[in-house]
Amino acid sequence: MKIMENKKLKIGIDVNEVLRARWLQFDRFYVQEFGEDDLPEQPYVYDLFAGYPWKERTEVTKDLKEPEDMPADINPLEYQVDEKTGEANADFALFKAPEKTHLTAKEVYNRFMYEDFVFEIHGSVPKMYPNLDLHLKNFYEKYKDTVDFVIVSKENEFSIPSTLFFLSKIMCRIPNYRFVKTNEELIGDLDVIITTDPEILDGIYIRKAIKIIKLKRPYNEKCDNGDIPPVLQVNDLFENTEFEKIINYIKPQ
Repeated sequence: MKIMENKKLKIGIDVNEVLRARWLQFDRFYVQEFGEDDLPEQPYVYDLFAGYPWKERTEVTKDLKEPEDMPADINPLEYQVDEKTGEANADFALFKAPEKTHLTAKEVYNRFMYEDFVFEIHGSVPKMYPNLDLHLKNFYEKYKDTVDFVIVSKENEFSIPSTLFFLSKIMCRIPNYRFVKTNEELIGDLDVIITTDPEILDGIYIRKAIKIIKLKRPYNEKCDNGDIPPVLQVNDLFENTEFEKIINYIKPQ
């Protein structure tokens, strides 16, 4: 008679603000790009689009003409830029007519987040605290035979390579990853989620069976505290009695 083994619980570890200090890096480059005048009153937020001011704008672009449409010889003096207009006399011969492009606030955000600073915000970003990489290793090694760990994160397709770079930088040994666009997809078939995300903590996307481990942040103070007393960092779950009850951990004899 074949004995069926108990199925291991599947635990998701959220990347943002659990492993990766995304807000810290985001805020740094937002100030660099847009200045400090319109910074939000609450400095530490999770929803970076709703939490920061994003203004629609119109951009003017000029494309080069095809080589055959350009003059063969232009006097070098014609390339000198006029300080008042910001244009050179040669521009009319080298560029097509200017085109205006209107960008919505969301498009301005997406360009900043996933084009202009995609590597800085998602890849070269610092870890949440100095010893996180060591703590994550110890956490994984201790409980990997009891549960299946999955790294989970909401990502744009352009940010995934940078996120993988970040995970390699912290020497993450967890072999399973789930990169998705919505919290509903992120939860998927998880049994437990370790997160700071206010939407998940407030239960908007949660099916009743899932357990929530809350990591405390200023922006989620008023959210549900999850299924065990909230903690500050990954290392606080190491040999945490309440956490070990949830995952049915049995200490080796």
